[in-house]
Formats: sequence, structure tokens, C-alpha cells
Amino acid sequence: MSQGAEFRVEVDGPVLASRGGLYGAGDVRCAAPAQTLARHRYARSAIGAVVSGVFGYQTPVGSATATPGAIVLGNAEESFGCLHLDGAGNRRAVLALDDLLMDELAEDLRCADGRFAIAAVASGRETAPLYGAIRQLARDSRPQEEAVVAVTAAALALGRRVRRRDASRVDHRRVREVAHDVQRRYAETLPLTQLAADAGLSRYHFIRAFRDVTGETPRQFQIGARLKAAADQLLDTKAPITTIALNVGFNDLSHFNHTFREAFGCSPRAWRQAA
Repeated sequence: MSQGAEFRVEVDGPVLASRGGLYGAGDVRCAAPAQTLARHRYARSAIGAVVSGVFGYQTPVGSATATPGAIVLGNAEESFGCLHLDGAGNRRAVLALDDLLMDELAEDLRCADGRFAIAAVASGRETAPLYGAIRQLARDSRPQEEAVVAVTAAALALGRRVRRRDASRVDHRRVREVAHDVQRRYAETLPLTQLAADAGLSRYHFIRAFRDVTGETPRQFQIGARLKAAADQLLDTKAPITTIALNVGFNDLSHFNHTFREAFGCSPRAWRQAA
């Protein structure tokens, strides 16, 4: 399956909105009659967060009863069945994943292959963060590379032992060089794929090494650099706040105001006035 192909969860299912060619995301519904086994086939490896409905879920790697809050997993080209236990059908927030990402993460986690080892995990306290992350990714129209890498790695690790490779001194040196470049080019769009390639690392390994070096993810680090630059420009220039927001890389003024307030405890206007 080519990287540029459409993103669908099921072979005959709707096309999902592509997020930068790395994954497709959205909400899907199944309205099969109660107590009727509906059979389907996955087009892509997929992760689903069950929002509503109760159904029996059957795949070649296992079966489970899925309830709201559960995480259901499916591998590309696998057949699966849904047996609805009520008449309401089900609704899922779903991610359809790029094949190359699955293979890349399998190598990073030292898995035998880039396929999920279990069919589902039940709703509960431990799975709540994964459920929340999937729902957010399904609703966000912007590509969220870091988040989808983290979610997919967590899902791929379910039901198996993984051996994550530790970052070496060379890895840390490369990451420090990239971090310095991010500080210099903070206003630019810097995709995770590009930054990881600059460091000579996979995306998953780069995120982990970057956090080791800086204490933050690459995206958090870049936003921090943008906010510092904005704070300086608010004090050192008379440029309009909207202009400053655009200058430092924020395309949404409301997002800039919210992020600035979270970081500095006041709005950009109040920050300027206090000086």
C-alpha cells in the first residue's frame, strides 16, 4: 500500500481526512442491526476509541466485548467482525495509519513486525490517556506528528514486551544541534519528519532523545522559543500584537493569546502594559 494512498479504516469505508500523509483521522459509525454479525476488512492498520455502543469484536488475534472507552485495534488487510449487543450501533474515533510508520515503530520497539498483538483493551483508568489522545487526534484538523507517533507506539506495545533503544552520546549530540537550529528557525514550519531526518534518527527515537536533552518534545520546545521571542518583541517594539503573533509563527491569534497566557500568566496586552 503506497504512502500516498487514501486513508480508510475499512476497505469499503469512508475516506478519512489525511493529516500530512502520515495518518487519516475522524469519526466513524456502524449501524448494523443488534445481534447481527457484521463482517468487514481493514484497509489500513487502525486504532479506534469506542465513543458509544456495545459490541463483540472479533479479529484473527483475539476477541473482546467493546464498551465506551475501550480501544480497538486492527491490522491492515485483516478481516474482523462486529456483533452489536444493542440496537444503537457504535461510534468510534479512529486513526488509519501509514504502513511506513508502523514498520518504523516496530523497528524502534524491536517488535517482530508492525502489527498489533491484541484486538482490544477495555475501558479503564490506565487506558484513559490513550482514549483521550485518540479522540483529540480524530478532531484536530492539523497534522499532529508527535502525538500520533506516541499513540501508535503505545498501541503497538500493548500485549507484548518491547525493548526500547536508549539514546547514545552521538544521538544526544545530534539532537542538541537540531535543538539549536529550532531555536534559530522558531518561526518556520518544521515537520517532525524533517527534524528527525536532520538528526539521522527515526521519528520515535528522535522524540525520546529530544526529551532527554531538552526536557520537552520538539513541538513544545519550538512553541517555547516562539513565546520567548514574542515576549521580547512586545517589550522592545511597538508592533501590533497580531503582527508579532504572525512574526513568531502563530497563525491563529486566539491560540497565540491562550498559549501566551498559559506561559506567562497574563495576556500579551497585559504583558506589554505592565512594562
